[in-house]
Amino acid sequence: MDGEEQPYEGWLPTRYDEAKLAQLLVEAASRRLSRAVDVDVAVVGAGPAGLTASWLLSEKDLRVVVVERSLGTGGGMRGGSMLLPAGLVEEGPAVRVLKRAGVKLDELDEGIFSVDPTEMAIKLAARAVEAGTVIIPGYQAEDLMVKGSGEDIRVSGVVVNLAPILESEWHVDPLFIGSRAVIDATGHDAQLVRLLERRIPGLVKVPGMSSLDVWHGEAEVIEKTGELIPGLFLTGMSVAEVHNTRRMGPVFGGMVVSGAKVARLVIEKLS
Repeated sequence: MDGEEQPYEGWLPTRYDEAKLAQLLVEAASRRLSRAVDVDVAVVGAGPAGLTASWLLSEKDLRVVVVERSLGTGGGMRGGSMLLPAGLVEEGPAVRVLKRAGVKLDELDEGIFSVDPTEMAIKLAARAVEAGTVIIPGYQAEDLMVKGSGEDIRVSGVVVNLAPILESEWHVDPLFIGSRAVIDATGHDAQLVRLLERRIPGLVKVPGMSSLDVWHGEAEVIEKTGELIPGLFLTGMSVAEVHNTRRMGPVFGGMVVSGAKVARLVIEKLS
């Protein structure tokens, strides 16, 4: 190391004062947000299903934004099972998707693999961003944009606000995100559908998920992934909450495949 330039030498950018740095930051944020308010697909929720869907949609050159109310991506996946640092994935399409994302899988038994939930969350998010997805953390949906009525009703976007504003119950006007399709990937909250249930009585119902049965739950959540009403699609555990399918615990394969399926359905619809 003697004689070599050290990586910490000469790094301090002294030419900018703090006001200039603030200006650059606001400009960069504005550019990113301006890409997020008029999109092809708005995904609410950055769990495994939402991240998988946004990645695969962006790969098809669709403009995608992901709205996530927490400060990190991964959703409930990050906690594994009871905060144990592992999750399970079964052999099949989920394994193929995760391998393509660069996620390491360890085969525990025939057809059952373990993943590091943190790695899985990070790498799915990275693939989505690399493909062009804009992820905006700390934002939460407070309403949907709905056009028409009766048989002509359709969802045309999502209404968002900063999560701390909503948690504080301040009356601050929101931001609108217009989109050709909206995906509810909010997991057990099924937040977008519950908003519709309150706003437009009789349009939809959210009975909640049924009791745990892993393999039935995995199959059902994939089977019932799709468009609930025109413009609004369900993926992941939102499917279970709306269609009363079984829960499956820390087995993430169904979430990944559900995300891949909803991406395919949205692509077909928008094309």
